[in-house]
Amino acid sequence: MGDRSGKHRCDVAVGPAFRAHISDAIHRFSYLHPSVEIEVGPEVISLFADSRHVGDLVRDLHFALYRQKIYAETLPLRKALIEGVMGR
Repeated sequence: MGDRSGKHRCDVAVGPAFRAHISDAIHRFSYLHPSVEIEVGPEVISLFADSRHVGDLVRDLHFALYRQKIYAETLPLRKALIEGVMGR
């Protein structure tokens, strides 16, 4: 049990490679799981949820972080490709 109105708490460690993408990933995650409360620390994201299926929430958070990292890292390449195709 956690400390927020009887919700279950799950702490998810975030590695250095993903920390720059936390904010955007949290926005995506919050859209998918609006009932989950989120607390962001320097190296840990704490999830507070009614669900006992914290494994699914952790998986979805990891996916959101990974997806945002890939998006950010490939954006310059995608822009260059579009500019090359469009002849700009």
